[in-house]
Amino acid sequence: MKLSVLIAFSLSLGATAFAPAKSAPARTSQLNAAVERRTFVAGLATVAAASVPLAANAYSPEYKDIRQIYGLGVSLDKLLEKVSDPDKFDAALDGLVAFNRDPDFFVGYARNFIGKVVKNNAIADPRNGYIRQASNLIGSCQGLLEGREGLTGKAASDEAVKRVKEAQNLVAKFLAESGVEDEKVQAFVAAHP
Repeated sequence: MKLSVLIAFSLSLGATAFAPAKSAPARTSQLNAAVERRTFVAGLATVAAASVPLAANAYSPEYKDIRQIYGLGVSLDKLLEKVSDPDKFDAALDGLVAFNRDPDFFVGYARNFIGKVVKNNAIADPRNGYIRQASNLIGSCQGLLEGREGLTGKAASDEAVKRVKEAQNLVAKFLAESGVEDEKVQAFVAAHP
């Protein structure tokens, strides 16, 4: 819409900007309105520019738009391996500490993606909730593995596996509803129903 207004404005200015002084006699229409040729051409150009249909919501999502979200889902497979073995908790904690430095990164990334795809009210789109919930689940594993939630050893491992799998399912749900047609994305979604 902004582009058509800009085009119309520039065409209307261009129609009169370099024209010689108005010396042509005005023509009268049936309604007894004085219409000059330049005014008529400027009005016609404005109407033509404004009537050009623009693709307001014709954006088709691509893999590059959700690459980071897909990367999050794939990295959860590696995290799942680490949290399933209590001996590898330290390796898992390194990644979780790094993740918790900016836990809203993926939420913001998802919001930006949805803002491109959805015309109005992208913030209220339910897909934002999928990534927010997945990020909260992933971030909560740090306290769990550090023993701050009262579970240790195998019990903590089982709970962490449960949370990571739920986060994977939420990421897969986001990817499935993203509209991106890519083999890697579809394979990830199929692997995490």
